Amino acid sequence: MTEAVAIALTTLPSREEADRLAADAVAAGLAACAQVDGPVRSHYTWEGKVESEDEFRVTFKYAASKGADLESWVHSRHPYAVPQWLAFAADHTSPAYRAWVLGVR
Repeated sequence: MTEAVAIALTTLPSREEADRLAADAVAAGLAACAQVDGPVRSHYTWEGKVESEDEFRVTFKYAASKGADLESWVHSRHPYAVPQWLAFAADHTSPAYRAWVLGVR
C-alpha cells in the first residue's frame, strides 16, 4: 500500500508566529509544505467566557508517517495552552503531488 499524504491545521495569534512555525516545520523536514492564511476570526469558549480573536491558520501537508513527530514538534513550540490540532488523511492526491510530498526529506 502506498503511503498516504496527510493534512493538519493549527492556529496562532500572529502572522509572525504562524510564518515562523510554518517555515521551521518545512526546514525540519516534517512537512513538505505549510501555508499560512488569515486573519480568520475565531469565536470560542475559554475558561467559561465567550471570546473572539483574530488568528492565523497554518495548514501542513506531510507524509502520514511523519504525523506523530510533526504533532509533537508543533505542540512543543506552540504558544497556546491547548493548541488546535486537526489532522486527517488526504483522501485523494494526484500521483505527482503525492510523489513530491513523500519525496521531501
